[in-house]
Amino acid sequence: VGEAHPLSFQPANIVIHFNEPQTVQRLVLLSTIFRDRLALKDFEVYAGVNTNWTGATPVAVVKGTTNVSTVVDFRPVRTSRLRIRIRDTWREDHSYPRIHEIEVYASPPGTVPVTLASSAIADEKDSERFVLRRALGERYIAPGMKFEESKGYVHYVRSFLDTMITEGTDRYGAVHSPMFASLLDMESHRIPDDTPANIEGQRYSDRSLRGGNLMHDVMLLRACDLATSLTGDSKYGQAATDYLKFFLGNCPQPTGLFPWGEHAYWDFFQEKPGHPTHEFLGGVPISFWERIWSLDPKALRAEADGLLNHVGDLESFHFDRHADLFKALPTPRPRNLGGMDFPRHAGFFISLWTFVFSKTADRKYLDWSLRMIDHHWSACDAGTGILPSTTRGSQTNTATVESTLSLALSLLESATLLPPGEAKERFVSAGKPYAESVLSLPHKAKDGQFLASFPRKSDPGQKPDYSEPYRYGYGGGFSADDASLILALHRLTGDPRAFRLAEDFANFYATHEPPPPHEIVRAHVYASIIGLFTDLYSLGKKPEHLAQAERYARLAIERLFHQGLFRGATSIDHYEGDLMVGNLAYNLLWLLAARQNSPVNVPPNYFNR
Repeated sequence: VGEAHPLSFQPANIVIHFNEPQTVQRLVLLSTIFRDRLALKDFEVYAGVNTNWTGATPVAVVKGTTNVSTVVDFRPVRTSRLRIRIRDTWREDHSYPRIHEIEVYASPPGTVPVTLASSAIADEKDSERFVLRRALGERYIAPGMKFEESKGYVHYVRSFLDTMITEGTDRYGAVHSPMFASLLDMESHRIPDDTPANIEGQRYSDRSLRGGNLMHDVMLLRACDLATSLTGDSKYGQAATDYLKFFLGNCPQPTGLFPWGEHAYWDFFQEKPGHPTHEFLGGVPISFWERIWSLDPKALRAEADGLLNHVGDLESFHFDRHADLFKALPTPRPRNLGGMDFPRHAGFFISLWTFVFSKTADRKYLDWSLRMIDHHWSACDAGTGILPSTTRGSQTNTATVESTLSLALSLLESATLLPPGEAKERFVSAGKPYAESVLSLPHKAKDGQFLASFPRKSDPGQKPDYSEPYRYGYGGGFSADDASLILALHRLTGDPRAFRLAEDFANFYATHEPPPPHEIVRAHVYASIIGLFTDLYSLGKKPEHLAQAERYARLAIERLFHQGLFRGATSIDHYEGDLMVGNLAYNLLWLLAARQNSPVNVPPNYFNR
């Protein structure tokens, strides 16, 4: 099952291993019609020769297959493995391949196979070879370095920020800018022509491959400001200002929406959005909204107004997490607009609307927020108080604990911006029950597992889904993020149960090790664990929490820092903002401030929600 990455950019590969060499001469591939197109069109077949392939002479080349079931006959070959290299589907975007079944047929006894010659595949990129080597079991450890205690965390963060400022900005296309690139090669410090393949849990359409994504850089820019506050060097804060001024002055679209988020970004080569879909990715901190407001309140207000383009029903306030960057929805709205109305996204919208209301006193922003609260409140699970993943469609059958937690936090944070009164009470009267519902569930904190979702109705085919302690994938499911948000609830409500639960998760991390450096572990993972321990230390001043924050910080630096950059994950050779390297930079500075008992106020990092 392939996804939205164009096969014209990089083919998809399937390798079939035999327990011992076999003589074979036929393949049958069963595909399917997916989104109105046959999900297989062009492919090649290679046989393994020693450690290589029959690259110069494929076993078979198939172009333009039109059948769901494709029979491929070829000259008999004796080999221990076959490689199916999928080059295209019938979709216009050359993506979403599907092979449901593969049959391999042996040759009749006594068949004499052809002689195989080992050679490279002419158009195979290094990125494709890297994926194949990893799939075939290679344990690659990316170059690292020994942490030098005398230099301290600030040295590595400053070196990283210096590299981003001098070599990691937009040096491409007709217009150069102070925006940071979201993808950089670790050696050249440039956007690579041969784009690295997705890592596990990453989707092609979520990556800003040819430009910069302000949403990926929220905490990176906050790290720039924090570096200036801690060191007195103004260049870091100035770099953040320059980045934001350019973005706000050049990038917002006619809808008012910013080209940022889970999909949209600013393409440095074409000087335009690199994707047409607006979607929030995380919980933007109030301090960042303040930063933008101080530079361009008109642009931020336009973004807040543009968020109404997510709302497909102005009566019920049913919305889609996606919105078109270029074309505003008409009023009145067309009937029966669909869309996934995840609770976490409601919280993101409410946060910005409430902030703009606090600055302008324009009642419409508060009214929109209250209607969004009501939209989800009516969908609450009667037994547990947990919200469904969506209020319409198949995902209504799943109770989403992580998204309920995210919404609870956004509501309680936003309430701090409101004056006493009925509206503030409504925010709190929704946020606190959601928080209570999350805290009351049977999490397995001592095992490092947060109850992320569960079926709303009894179904033997569905089981509860728990988070993983060292892995982040699309949509969440990462324990340290959940534990950090639980601690955020403690800060907002004073509930001691939240502190104890977060501490139980921390105890798991204190007694376990992250996967070894030959496995892919995101910078995001290290950042959140460091943040969890730093936050606990800031609240409780327990030395063991500081010690664990420093343990993970050293591991992160030794495994991720190289040539002036932090790689996006262990065992890969590129920096990538989508992997939340900015969070790591910020949390290392937060740890430094906590360790030194700095007078600088460092807001906790709760972006990943």
